[in-house]
Amino acid sequence: MNERRRTVAPFKLSNVCVEIGLMRSRDDFVVGWRGPRNGVDFLVDPFNATCKLVFTKETAFSFKGEAKHTVIKCNFKIEFVPREINEIKRYKDFSSMIILLQLASSPLVYYRTADDDIEESVPFDLLDDDDPWIRTTDFTPSGAIGRCNIYRVSVRPRNGPSLNNAIAYLQKHRVPVLNNSPELRVRDEPDFGVPVPDPVFCIQYKEGITFKILFLVNAVMHRGIINQHQMSDEFFHLLRIQPEKVNLVALKHIWSLKHPSYDACKTLGFVQKWLLKNPKLLEEPRELNDIVEVRRLIVTPTKAYCLPPEVELSNRVLRNYKNVADRFLRITFMDEGMQTLNKNVLTYYASGIVRDITSNSNPQRTSMFKRVKDILSNGFYLCGRKYSFLAFSANQLRDRSAWFFAEDKNIVVPNIKSWMGKFTSRNVAKCAARMGQCFSSTYATVEVPETEVDSTLPDILRNGYDFSDGIGKISTELAMRVAEKLQLTVNRPCAYQIRYAGCKGVVACWPAKNDGIHLYLRPSMKKFESNHTILEICSWTRFQPGFLNRQIITLLSALDVKDDIFWKMQETMVSRLDRMLVDTDLAFDVLTASCAEQGNTAAIMLSAGFKPQSEPHLSGMLTSIRAAQLGDLRERARIFVPSGRWLMGCLDELGILGQGQCFVQVSNPSLEDCFVKHGSKFSETNKNLQVIQGLVAIAKNPCLHPGDVRILEAVDIPRLNHLYDCLVFPQNGDRPHTNEASGSDLDGDLYFVTWDENLIPPSKRSWVPMDYASGEVKSLPRDVKHSDIIEFFSKNMVNESLGTICNAHVVHADLSEDGALDEKCIKLAELAATAVDFPKTGKIVTMPAVLKPKLYPDFMGKREFQSYRSSKILGKLYRKIKDAYDEDYEASSGAAFASKEIPYDRDLEIPGSASFIADAWNCKCTYDGQLNCLLGQYKVNREEEVVTGHIWSMPKYSGKKRGELKERLKHAYNTLKKDFRKVFESMDVSDFDDLSDDEKNVIYEMKASAWYQVTYHPRWVQKSRELQVPDGVGETVMLSFAWIAADYLARIKFRCRGTKNVESNKPINHLGSYLADKI
Repeated sequence: MNERRRTVAPFKLSNVCVEIGLMRSRDDFVVGWRGPRNGVDFLVDPFNATCKLVFTKETAFSFKGEAKHTVIKCNFKIEFVPREINEIKRYKDFSSMIILLQLASSPLVYYRTADDDIEESVPFDLLDDDDPWIRTTDFTPSGAIGRCNIYRVSVRPRNGPSLNNAIAYLQKHRVPVLNNSPELRVRDEPDFGVPVPDPVFCIQYKEGITFKILFLVNAVMHRGIINQHQMSDEFFHLLRIQPEKVNLVALKHIWSLKHPSYDACKTLGFVQKWLLKNPKLLEEPRELNDIVEVRRLIVTPTKAYCLPPEVELSNRVLRNYKNVADRFLRITFMDEGMQTLNKNVLTYYASGIVRDITSNSNPQRTSMFKRVKDILSNGFYLCGRKYSFLAFSANQLRDRSAWFFAEDKNIVVPNIKSWMGKFTSRNVAKCAARMGQCFSSTYATVEVPETEVDSTLPDILRNGYDFSDGIGKISTELAMRVAEKLQLTVNRPCAYQIRYAGCKGVVACWPAKNDGIHLYLRPSMKKFESNHTILEICSWTRFQPGFLNRQIITLLSALDVKDDIFWKMQETMVSRLDRMLVDTDLAFDVLTASCAEQGNTAAIMLSAGFKPQSEPHLSGMLTSIRAAQLGDLRERARIFVPSGRWLMGCLDELGILGQGQCFVQVSNPSLEDCFVKHGSKFSETNKNLQVIQGLVAIAKNPCLHPGDVRILEAVDIPRLNHLYDCLVFPQNGDRPHTNEASGSDLDGDLYFVTWDENLIPPSKRSWVPMDYASGEVKSLPRDVKHSDIIEFFSKNMVNESLGTICNAHVVHADLSEDGALDEKCIKLAELAATAVDFPKTGKIVTMPAVLKPKLYPDFMGKREFQSYRSSKILGKLYRKIKDAYDEDYEASSGAAFASKEIPYDRDLEIPGSASFIADAWNCKCTYDGQLNCLLGQYKVNREEEVVTGHIWSMPKYSGKKRGELKERLKHAYNTLKKDFRKVFESMDVSDFDDLSDDEKNVIYEMKASAWYQVTYHPRWVQKSRELQVPDGVGETVMLSFAWIAADYLARIKFRCRGTKNVESNKPINHLGSYLADKI
């Protein structure tokens, strides 16, 4: 048990002087705010690993509903953790010792006072030691806590021993400390103390500077690379005299630097000259359909951050308004350090004595809530534009994110909403969700006229349930057209998650009548009126490997699946990951079984005979996959299940399946599919499908109730054989199995499915499912207004409690002998079901105090709370992996190949490639520049992480935020790779289209060889190093460019290697056998 309270005393430095400011140059400190002359204490507290500045300050308060103000003494606390300190510099002057702390992000600001920081104020003064510390916004007049990241702390000589102990403690936590720094000049900033009126501090306007450039200038300033005092007239002059495309790339590069610049003009000028000298780095990627550049603004309690535009999947609204796409902005409300904004930052409960006197047990709302509400209601100015709230999707609501739009004289927010559709629901939650449908990330495919759509396919209703909720049908012909548009011509999907007009859900392939109808939609799919007729695709059925997670393990364990089963599965997985760097057969199996299509490049390289010991890019990919999967084991108990998949839910439209049955047919990936474009010889690949028969366990996240795991019988129904990589449910029975599993439906939910006998509970039966009937929906007596949507968004931020409930469930399941069967867990599962539906119903969930955990198991990693050593299976799995992973993480982070160590494979140098070299070099420069930008933007160490989609070095933001960032990065890289694959496939060769397949392939091989040479040949490696800005960032040479053409390089290697003396029965050699008579 973690019971250290106050056995560890904090290092306390009393009566220090504190100044917050910025560095104008390396030895010039500009003060933005100065603390009180007396009574400031600086504490470094090993107990909870925090640093605090604590002091008392008089503060003026206004009382709600009254004009008068009162001045009250408040205790303020500025708090940060050691990992947020970039570096400490030590100085001395005549009378004190000085430390200069540079913070990576703004600290947390608290205060404690009688009136507290509330909107609904208590109408009398009450100062009490039991008052809680309340989170607040920046209390300095000029917004110095948000703007400035340098803290100058002057310590009296008598506190010298405490200071040395505090510094030693921080050094143990890897904080760099520089002693005997040169003298520091200190002065007030020119506008010291001048109030900042806007909620977003930024440079609003500079003559001759376009919006795109000004937005990036603010992004660089908000990140702290160049601060406002360095942005002189000369700095803006440098921007004015260069073309916009030079400045865009230059500012993105500067934004991605790891350390602040102390000379803005020198840095900008240097990068501009570097780009002008290497114009290849300026080439813009070709525009792809469905891809859009999105600008983001992160708003925290003390500041706001502009983020450089990111490439992401577009949506219906942005596609229609693409000419003003740069006027859309995504706002996300977060806590400092890019952490999730918990509701305790927005609300708090008064101390016990206040509640006793006022009989008010409702939470009070803090000034951060007021800041959020002000931005939502009144908008804000950024780069000279006024942004107003527009709408949000369901995912954005969970992430506390929303779309804003900068209106102009032609387009205003009501115009956009009117174009989106007619939203008649008088329930605010439903109305908001339906508007959000238009902002779902989708691929626009083909137009389907209303004459080809039947919107009256009847729903299958029984016993008060809808067995077909959210699913329709698509004709084979239309499905093929959609697949071609999405370039999914191999193993075409059999079902799509769609948006069409005001409908949402899934459509599965079924033979159509010859009546011209290609799309069949049910009433349950229609959410609002719209005349939009493009069929938009969110996702589709495909091979998705099966992995367990903590929730599923908790439920299976409660249903008597033995601990040994999970233990052995993790041991097997770890053993395979450990051996994959030396055993190529095993590495191949890991890649093809557990990495989906993201492992294809590495698998092709292994098949062709490349070895990780001599091929650095292959080694880097395998290392990244290993590190990421080990990390997921530690953080999420994400154990690979060979006999399992994640599958989209579909319906047996024929009515053959009975209650308790399902149909499951899964594909097994084949590398042969990667060669299908090489000509007609390669097009006849085997689908490699497997029909599962016997008992299966299914679950859908979140799953907290033991009845959420359903045990079904998978049966073989030949008439359903056209459906694969999906879970087909029956339309017969008393209650839909979808509804039994976490109250889900068929509008796109993914289900974990396993046919591993060891994971089927010994009873072979499902637990009684929970009742997921949604509560009564509140409706307004009038139409929903824009202000109602804003109120709903802010109300959700305060009341969103699903994460808290799920965490509490983990704790109580871990503490109880009964696990997830414990009555507290059952209650929490019921609360979670209501919380999940909040975006649809608006029904608020309050977790009873008795269910709030006091302690957390060690595997949850909640350092800020007291913890205990878990004796359950999740604790055992966590501790087994933790030590090995921590050591491995350190090893992996420094495991990059140095440039001079890159071996060059002469097998891949073929005659005829020389004519492609010049073009290849230009392409590589462009590709590397864009990939480097992605690595810098997402703070990822290695290109192999991005290439494989196994990202492990990203900073440890809160789990949900990190997951979202990983998905955005994967999507951005996939877009980049697709773009350059198109470049590779486009040939500037006369009469190329008239050539035979074999002749085309010879030319493609020459081009692939050229791409390899400019990446690996020592002469070109040296040129790549010369291209890099000497800022300490680019020590490694990028190698992934060559492997965009991995299929053609593999052909060359296969021919050099030959297929004699190769064991054809080994999976790693199947590809060679397949290609042997074709190349």
